[in-house]
Amino acid sequence: MDKIFNENQFVATQWDTAEQKAKFANHFVRFINGGFKITMFPKWFYTRLSMTRGHIAHFNLHGFYDEWFSDIESQKRFIQHWIVGAVYGDPTYTYSDVENALQSYLQKARANVDEQLHYGYSFN
Repeated sequence: MDKIFNENQFVATQWDTAEQKAKFANHFVRFINGGFKITMFPKWFYTRLSMTRGHIAHFNLHGFYDEWFSDIESQKRFIQHWIVGAVYGDPTYTYSDVENALQSYLQKARANVDEQLHYGYSFN
């Protein structure tokens, strides 16, 4: 899959480079397009994802996965959670620039994602 996001779209933080932000954003899209498979949910991705969009860790990777990706309704809730609402934070300290980019991407791709979820493609 081609990269949708590149480091030029993001601002480095004290802790992460713009390249790391782009890696996260691209993996986020691959994870969704790949059907939310647990095999595409490594610890580094869970850790970063649990710190974005007001998520909480849900105790561990498996608790987070069960909450958001274990069935189609949870997956729909996850997409909706990312599509609506304001994004807060300074991108020099947070992933707010990534959150904005992913929110915009999901808003544009929503019809495709909704269709996949509606027809119940196996995402596990």
